[in-house]
Amino acid sequence: MNNLKLNRSGPYLVMVPGILLLALFSIYPFLFLVKISFQKYSPVGINNPLVGFKNYINLFQDHNFWNALKVTAIFVASTVVLEFLIGLALAVIVNRISLGQKWFQSLILLPIAMAPTVVGLMFRFMMNDQYGVLNYFAEMLGLSRTAWLSDPHMALPALIVTDIWQWTPFMMIILLAGLKGIPDEPYEAANIDGATAWQAFRYVTIPQLSRIISIAVLLRTIDSFRIYDTIYMMTKGGPINVTSTLSWIVYDKGFKFLDFGYGAAICVIMLIVVVSLLTYMMKKMDVFEMEGKS
Repeated sequence: MNNLKLNRSGPYLVMVPGILLLALFSIYPFLFLVKISFQKYSPVGINNPLVGFKNYINLFQDHNFWNALKVTAIFVASTVVLEFLIGLALAVIVNRISLGQKWFQSLILLPIAMAPTVVGLMFRFMMNDQYGVLNYFAEMLGLSRTAWLSDPHMALPALIVTDIWQWTPFMMIILLAGLKGIPDEPYEAANIDGATAWQAFRYVTIPQLSRIISIAVLLRTIDSFRIYDTIYMMTKGGPINVTSTLSWIVYDKGFKFLDFGYGAAICVIMLIVVVSLLTYMMKKMDVFEMEGKS
């Protein structure tokens, strides 16, 4: 009888360490975050009084928050879409290479192995308006120098290009794994029916990859919202806040000015935005998968 009870409770006992770690590193910090978002909280404060929804009211009246929300939306939409398109193209090309595919694949994956701070510093030097290598090649082509990181019109595109360079291989490797899992039979049937290469790609490859595409896009969307290291190394939110994202103003308000309550309120709103966006995307992707299967 005791052995039977032990067998039944065995799976739950195995889950206990994971549940404890989840509670310690995820649930408790989240509850603490929500709690201090209703306080005038500072790590050097003594009382940290409750202020109710004052932090949220001030947040929605802050033009810096709305600017950061707009910048974040532009950054996330641009990077995710372009990384998906370029990653899909690279995945198709690498999948068709027969000689040296492993070497070519490893070469493309090198940017992922680099820390975002290193990538940001590298591109900061490359885009320097005085001695950067990009302006050197621009002058060789007869073009004028560009202040990539100090020009309000170029700073955000520079960040987008940097993120694309580093994280497109991540998108590529996921899509490449999906391509290798597609059987040959659907392509043979399409070939018998006289389908062109584009028609086979549109009506065979894309539907077969629909679930993999959903996973890749969702993962990159979540990660794009968290960008901070690259901004810190390249622009520090400037010039004139054109590269100030939600994650950046959390640092700016919470750690620079030690207003943790206000920073926590930004985090809560950011979480609501991300969850709402991902829920919407998942519903749309479910429709996409159903159409592909039909």
